[in-house]
Amino acid sequence: MRGLLAWLCAGLALAPAGAAGGTFVDAALGSVEARVVTASEIALARALGLFGFAPSAAPIGAGDVERMLDAVLVLQEAEQLDIGGKPDEAEAAWRAAGERLGGRPALERWLVEVGVEPAWARGLVANDARWRQFIELRFKDFAFVTPDEVSAVLGPGPHDAAAVERARARLRAEEAERQLAAWLREARERMTVRRLIPDDTQIPTPFPMP
Repeated sequence: MRGLLAWLCAGLALAPAGAAGGTFVDAALGSVEARVVTASEIALARALGLFGFAPSAAPIGAGDVERMLDAVLVLQEAEQLDIGGKPDEAEAAWRAAGERLGGRPALERWLVEVGVEPAWARGLVANDARWRQFIELRFKDFAFVTPDEVSAVLGPGPHDAAAVERARARLRAEEAERQLAAWLREARERMTVRRLIPDDTQIPTPFPMP
């Protein structure tokens, strides 16, 4: 495993992006079937807050790779079922990504600074929109909670409508997460999923945060 990791980290030149002012060497950190997950892909997803990642400049660890592998499993299912992926959805997602970074000019300047191809970034942002849509349709829309469950969370006494709705929304989100986790476990059993770094390994992030 360590020999494989060293080869992957040292020998894979980044296809869609390169570091400004030098040659960037990427690392393959996992795979789903023939679909490879790279350090640059995870770094960009974290920088833009995609696939549930929180923005972070910390080294990439095993948990980051597992999250990205889960995202790929969802994306492959969404593509197979033809969920999402429409041009207008991709454009709306790109606008939203720019707004999160202070506007599209700021996003585009940062991409130039770190040497990331805009087309590749756009594709990853569009995939995030498809990922979100699949989870919404497949899990969140079917996450039901009963009034008794809401009452148990709120406890005795009167509660206003806003408090009831917040409790219901939280319970539905938790139920959707449980359903998604169960689906991912099943998907991993029928697919070939590999994480190529050990639990205690960390990979430096390939480029700085915006």
